[in-house]
Amino acid sequence: MELAIGSTIGDYQVVGILGAGGMGAVYKVRNTISDRIEAMKVLLPDLASMPELADRFLREIKVLATLDHPNIAQLHTAVRAGNQLLMVMEFIDGETLEHRLRQGPLPLAQALDYIGQVLSALDFAHAHGVVHRDIKPANMMLAPSGVVKLMDFGIAKAAADQKLTMTGTTMGSVYYMSPEQIQGASTLDARADLYSVGVTLYELVTGKRPFDGDSQYSIMAAHLEKTPIPPMTLDPRLPQALNDAILMSVAKDPNGRFQSGAAFRNALLGVAAQMQAPTAPVVAPTPVAAPAVSAGAIPPPAAAAHPKSKRWLWMAMGGVAVAVALVGAIEFAPWKPTKAAAPPPQTSTAQAQQPALPAEVTTAPSIPLPDSAPGATIPAVSAPVAASKPPARSLPKVASPPPVVPAASAPQPVQPQTTPSLAPPAQPQQQPVGPSRAEVLAARDHLAKLQVRASSIHDSLANLQSSMQAQGVALNAKFTQPAGLMDTYLRLGNEALNQSDLASVREYADKAERQVEILEKLLNL
Repeated sequence: MELAIGSTIGDYQVVGILGAGGMGAVYKVRNTISDRIEAMKVLLPDLASMPELADRFLREIKVLATLDHPNIAQLHTAVRAGNQLLMVMEFIDGETLEHRLRQGPLPLAQALDYIGQVLSALDFAHAHGVVHRDIKPANMMLAPSGVVKLMDFGIAKAAADQKLTMTGTTMGSVYYMSPEQIQGASTLDARADLYSVGVTLYELVTGKRPFDGDSQYSIMAAHLEKTPIPPMTLDPRLPQALNDAILMSVAKDPNGRFQSGAAFRNALLGVAAQMQAPTAPVVAPTPVAAPAVSAGAIPPPAAAAHPKSKRWLWMAMGGVAVAVALVGAIEFAPWKPTKAAAPPPQTSTAQAQQPALPAEVTTAPSIPLPDSAPGATIPAVSAPVAASKPPARSLPKVASPPPVVPAASAPQPVQPQTTPSLAPPAQPQQQPVGPSRAEVLAARDHLAKLQVRASSIHDSLANLQSSMQAQGVALNAKFTQPAGLMDTYLRLGNEALNQSDLASVREYADKAERQVEILEKLLNL
């Protein structure tokens, strides 16, 4: 019997109709006693002629009665009214993700959040022995607050229930069904639901389903035989780690998928964390024309702080220093012999206190000018000038030096010394300028894939630990030691990645992967 708006059944008044299907209809109702708005699911009235539907409806009521989770639509009560079986549930004022998809793909952060909530609900249901078996966007209700509620456990099946579906039959929505559901497997586990979640996530971020066709048969055949197009092919902006997680979730073999909702959710949390983390800058040094830079604009060598974090910057400035040194050598070389041969008649007090360099000492200009010397900015340019005004502490004491350098010896410190004085600053120009963006992305993707495997390992270890604690036994060191090393190497690898130290990233990633392989072998993953 169809209920009319405004009619009353039991303690509930019908406010509106929310939907209808082959089993019955869902109404928006108001409890006349508490005045609370709720949802009422009504089974078709003729229970005697459709015992399978009645049996399934009763199973849904019993399943929901065991599941109390913030991301699962809550059952309030169930009653009979004549030959009608009624299920009163939490009313969710929102829209399904199927309806939301009509506007196109969801923003990536929202898609990850919504699917993370669904996985949290499924992990809870699976822990209570319940497999949903009909995961799809139409069964995910989005509230205005952003909370997602998983609904419609109408064909859910408890692990111990062997009566609901016979071998050889298929139940669910063909676009989202796992291969084992299509094949009519009698024993379905949590991984069938996770496959459907992967298909849903694929659709949320790309706007397209991984498999489509002009008939149910062609769609089911695609689930069994075809490999889905990678999501990144449809939207290159998607992170590589998300692309890999989705493809892993829709693997044909259940053993190749995530083994629990928690493992899948942890992988998505890793993707979200990468999206929020600042990207390591990869900036090429800007070419600078030599004549446009003055020697005074370049900091002295003593000011070079934090060489590791600013390595590429100092490499670039080293090249500029060489260019400035060349300009200085060209512009001032003809002037120096004249300066040495004909010094000005008046000198400052500081200059008068410094003895002139005798001819036999002027052949050692390779001594670097100290930072405290007047006008010392670039050693390469200042070294030849030191022949006429060297620091007092760098010269041997000479008794009664001649007041004036002989003209014949003046050219000696200038001509042969310009070339060796330019060599040291030229060395940094030969070093690499830092990792490329492609190298940084490849290193990040490698770590993300290892993190996905590590999440599955932690989930399996948690299950194993719970089982062993129930028997009063602790985890053996053969599990805990490699797990600790794995986590440590992954953390160090991420820290090295933040510093663009790719050599260390590769080293720690290799070490982490060895521990991952050890644990996967021990846990049969």
